[in-house]
Amino acid sequence: MWAGEPVLGPRLELVHRLARRDTRIFPAAIAVGRDGIPLAAWFAQDGSNNTLYFARVTGPDAPSVRVNPDGMEVASLENPPGIAVGPAGEIYLSWSSSRYGAAFGANLQLSRSLDGGRRFDRHLAVNEDRAAAHSFEGVTVGADGTVFVAWTDDRDSPDTAGTYVARVVDRGGRIAGTLKLDSMTCRCCRVSVATGPPETVVAAWRRVFSGDLRDIVLATSRDGGRGFTSPTPVHEDRWKITACPRRGPNVALDARGRLFAVWYTEGPDGEPKILFAVAPDGRRFGDPLRVNTSTVSIPDHPRLAVAPGGLALVVWEEETAVRRRVLMRYSPDGRSLGRERILTEALKSPATDIAPDIAVTPGGDFVVAWQEKRSMSVTTVLQTVRVDDERAAPQLENASRTPRR
Repeated sequence: MWAGEPVLGPRLELVHRLARRDTRIFPAAIAVGRDGIPLAAWFAQDGSNNTLYFARVTGPDAPSVRVNPDGMEVASLENPPGIAVGPAGEIYLSWSSSRYGAAFGANLQLSRSLDGGRRFDRHLAVNEDRAAAHSFEGVTVGADGTVFVAWTDDRDSPDTAGTYVARVVDRGGRIAGTLKLDSMTCRCCRVSVATGPPETVVAAWRRVFSGDLRDIVLATSRDGGRGFTSPTPVHEDRWKITACPRRGPNVALDARGRLFAVWYTEGPDGEPKILFAVAPDGRRFGDPLRVNTSTVSIPDHPRLAVAPGGLALVVWEEETAVRRRVLMRYSPDGRSLGRERILTEALKSPATDIAPDIAVTPGGDFVVAWQEKRSMSVTTVLQTVRVDDERAAPQLENASRTPRR
């Protein structure tokens, strides 16, 4: 049975008022607590001070909590922090902290809160190696409470990067094991990690192949993250670029173990596009669907969330020379995409990054977040999206398929 057309529900705003013109608020990462309240984490830069903040978003003036302790400053502002919620309501944030005295070195931190975000009482260094860059991470929590953090770093050579994943147990208190998944990683493309039944863990990243082809690969664990398969391509895009595009994939699993992925590519023809693909058996992906339909704007920042029943929602931003906006499409079955929906009014371009994010609520709805800049404030917008099964099924567009090569 087809799910109904997504409808917009309540909208919340979290207003960041700027006391100084040189203050910068970076786009937020979001999750939803077990009580249904949206959670947001973001970086702020005041002059030379970089800070990580967290808030339970109940209104425009919701109080924020500083996460990084004194003497531990945020090192990397290039991506939002990672955020995940545990089965008992634990809140985990991942971020890179400066490693003083080490050139270009940073530690990857996992901060936890056991009281709903009022206080973050533990900051665990995830990496165990010498000075190197540790960043572009993804974080998720399994059904048993195990936290998985996957990231890139250049510990082996300044010319290459690797992908690593760590298992964290004892409610964010102890590293139970670390594995290296790859040694030919595109160093500044963010890694995505997700969990599913029964003990499935997947990690996806952009790999550098011979000839500077940079395509998305995926490794899978069926034993709770203790061992992973060798990385295999999600799709052979054959995108050749002699630089890191700074655009990683996003993956998710539903309750049946179906695996969903979304990513940016330009393929051999150089055309910017966002692709969406599903592996019904959790292993082999079908031919991808093209998500963006415009040929006169540049798509970017694709994000994906999947409800337990398998309904998937993809959000992304598009930019032209004069405006930027956030769009969404949904897939009720993993084989088709519904019509394109615009979530924002046109925002002036160039403007602050709007970088959308998305999360699933405990009730199976979605929350989409993005950033809007005003004169002396920045607003994090959180828009609820619901799917009404009682509505008539929409006419689905036949998204253009990219053939396998």
